[in-house]
Amino acid sequence: MITERKAALTIVGAGYTCGNKKVSNDDLTSIFDTSDEWIRSKSGIKSRYYCSDISNSDIAYDACNKALKNNNHNIRAEDIDALIVATFTPDYATPTVANEVASRLGLRENVLSIDINGACSGFVYGIIMADGLLASGNFKNILVCGSEKISSSLSMRDRSVDVLFGDGAGAVVCTSKEEGFFASYQGVTFDKDVLFCERDKVGIKMQGQEVYRFALNKIPEVVNHLIDANDLELEDIDWFIFHQANERIISKASDRLSIPKEKVYVNIHEFGNTSAASIPIVIGEMWEKNLLKEGMTIMLVGFGSGLTFGGSIVKL
Repeated sequence: MITERKAALTIVGAGYTCGNKKVSNDDLTSIFDTSDEWIRSKSGIKSRYYCSDISNSDIAYDACNKALKNNNHNIRAEDIDALIVATFTPDYATPTVANEVASRLGLRENVLSIDINGACSGFVYGIIMADGLLASGNFKNILVCGSEKISSSLSMRDRSVDVLFGDGAGAVVCTSKEEGFFASYQGVTFDKDVLFCERDKVGIKMQGQEVYRFALNKIPEVVNHLIDANDLELEDIDWFIFHQANERIISKASDRLSIPKEKVYVNIHEFGNTSAASIPIVIGEMWEKNLLKEGMTIMLVGFGSGLTFGGSIVKL
């Protein structure tokens, strides 16, 4: 579904954080029969971060708190009407990560506070949901966070999977912008066997080649759909922010779409695959570096277990 209005969702603040233990590829050679060269050649990853004695809620809170401090509309915690946290690794089945973060941030009691699980597409789904809430007229300012503590779900027995993931969180402050622009496209191709993580069982199972093929099919589909359906050109997009699953996937998809490399931000080498947190971590890092400026148009594209996919165009 395409959403376009005179007043549409925009991002006015961002923040990010990561696990408190940096783990290099060389650190993993004591666990797996692997090497720094093998991991980098397969994924582009050089390091990742794990949470040591801190929770998913801890890093989600840190990212949300930073986003509030780094917003350019002077939006405070008491101004937030909803908090959406995208995660597949909550600390508990219930209460949600969002509930704990809302309390720690000091949000009002009458806020909407909810976790969603769209796996690696989760943050994009959260942005789409936030735009719908803003369109209702009942919400003015919304925090959307992607936060994952994936290290606790790793078996540390499968080098082809476990070396890829890291822990981290990113968050954005969203509000409506007059004469703004928002468009979205999303879907699911159900296949639970390609990429899955069972509840109460440690270990992520993934068919790497199937995920690779799915991503290289869906990224161009999402990008082309958003461009064509909204009468845009690739040149109208200032930045393309893809889920940081694999550097080869990002590079190959960009080449297929003829997107200039300088318009694609990549930080997987530092953080690894942080699932729902990867896109907001990129946004947070770019915000910190002052690379995202008012008036720019960005495209977000996610894909992951489900198999889910989705994208959105946001005008800053």
